[in-house]
Amino acid sequence: MVYEKPTKKMNKNEDKTSGLYKIAAKIIKKVKSGSSYKTQLYQAQYPNKLSLNAVLMNVFKWEKVIDVLVEKSNILEKEYNMDRDLVYVFITEMMWSKFGLKGNAKNILAVKKYKNEFLKLMKENDLEKLSAPTHVKVLKPRFFRVNTLVTTLEEVLEKLSKLKFNKLKSPKCYAEFLELIKSDKFNGKNVFVQDVHIKELLVFNPKVKFYELEEYNNGSLIVQDKASCLAAYLLNPEPNSTVLDMCAAPGMKTSHLAAIMKNTGKLYAVDRCKDRFNIMQKMLQKYSVNNVETFNMDALTFPYYDDVKYILVDPSCSGSGIVDRVRNDSSGQNQNFQMRLKKLANVHAQLLNHALKSYPNLERLVYSTCSANHEENEAVVDEALSVNGKFKLLDCTKMVKGWTNRGVPGYDCSEMCLNAVPSDDCTNGFFIAVFVRRDLEENEVAEEEKNIEDNAIVKEEENITDDKVNDEEENIEGNEEEEVIEDNEVLEQDKVIENTKIVKNKNKKANKSIIIDTDKNEKSKSEVKKENIESLPLVKSKNAKRRERRLKLEQSKGITNHKKVKKQKKTKNVKTEETEET
Repeated sequence: MVYEKPTKKMNKNEDKTSGLYKIAAKIIKKVKSGSSYKTQLYQAQYPNKLSLNAVLMNVFKWEKVIDVLVEKSNILEKEYNMDRDLVYVFITEMMWSKFGLKGNAKNILAVKKYKNEFLKLMKENDLEKLSAPTHVKVLKPRFFRVNTLVTTLEEVLEKLSKLKFNKLKSPKCYAEFLELIKSDKFNGKNVFVQDVHIKELLVFNPKVKFYELEEYNNGSLIVQDKASCLAAYLLNPEPNSTVLDMCAAPGMKTSHLAAIMKNTGKLYAVDRCKDRFNIMQKMLQKYSVNNVETFNMDALTFPYYDDVKYILVDPSCSGSGIVDRVRNDSSGQNQNFQMRLKKLANVHAQLLNHALKSYPNLERLVYSTCSANHEENEAVVDEALSVNGKFKLLDCTKMVKGWTNRGVPGYDCSEMCLNAVPSDDCTNGFFIAVFVRRDLEENEVAEEEKNIEDNAIVKEEENITDDKVNDEEENIEGNEEEEVIEDNEVLEQDKVIENTKIVKNKNKKANKSIIIDTDKNEKSKSEVKKENIESLPLVKSKNAKRRERRLKLEQSKGITNHKKVKKQKKTKNVKTEETEET
């Protein structure tokens, strides 16, 4: 009978722990080779991302110290077949983790033997000084972009209100906005405010647990830093236009562009990294982006679509502007960093120049990075402007009202670019430059000038018509005045005629009285005076007064149309009276 040697059952916790270490070692290896930390973290087949992230952050913090410990102890030479990155994870967990190094695997037990030696080396060489400095604490709130392809801002605000989130009053300007989110009012866990520039961007206290929000899980709310949102915001493509996102993965900015375009037109999303491309496809599907065509290829070999009007160039960079970046090589201590920086800058320049030269109908282009290094930012933009004379830069800070941080001084493009500074703007470090075609700008200026000229012509025509109207009114008023004068003359003539009639009648009566009775000529002085008074020509008759009153009433009522007829009637009456007298 053959007896099988009983196998020791592995503890489930030990199995999971060793799995955690192995996954962490794989991610470290890929990050050192240039892969994105966040991409590797989210792609990892490990359920507890927080634990995995904690292990990795600790390894990168003590990386310089571990380099010395490994070199002085010769652990890799003494212990055969041990993976370097896995040893780094073991040493970190053994020396600095509050849970300690767990497990009974051979390689774990081998590393545990060196603990006392490591402690001695650290004291002798004062190695704690080599640990990576912790990031300066910068207030960085949580930014949530409302996905308007799935929901509306009003619906999200209503839902947040039901969940007892407190919306603060939106500030009027950017300075007041920064003052608010840095104040004690913003300390509450469930406090948020609406951004002053991007209205669909909601700003929460960093303590908010967004994983618990249903809107985050169903794609209604997207966690995206404000500085990252500014790229699509400044490109601002029109609905039904054609847009190219040259380095699109993982798809955050692509989904923002689709939202600005209202899911209309054409949106080409290109990325050459297969893993990142697969993540982008899942994200765009989750965020309900329907107007996109995805291409897993190098943007430099992408077919030239003549109808492309807007391009976003946001290439993979050093990521030195990210505040909570786990491993930051930008300190210059890494000997490979400067070489990597040059390679990145060359790739960026190739992509930017290719975009500016290859698309004949290109109107606007945004170049952006999450880097704080001028080699990847201002230097690339200056080079592109020097070889692409058809384009010029727009002043980004004028388009983002109240923003004060511009490009690094010393470059031609510095005053036209936008820099997001974490300590000032409470975002990740970010760089943006906006290119626009010169002839398009000139055409717009020409159109504006034409519109100004047209408006001037219209105003002149309006003035001419107003002058004509005024002249006509003056002529009408003049005619009215002439008619009034003529009427007054007719009235005066009437008065004179009436007075002459009265005088003649008086004379006739006087002659008759002389002929009939000569004795009656002897009259008293009083009677003579009365006769003399009566014989005087009358200034105004009752009819004349009535005519004057009627004329005043007609003038006050604006009735002038029938004056000529009245004038004619009056002249006829005068003629008939004259003929009667004769």
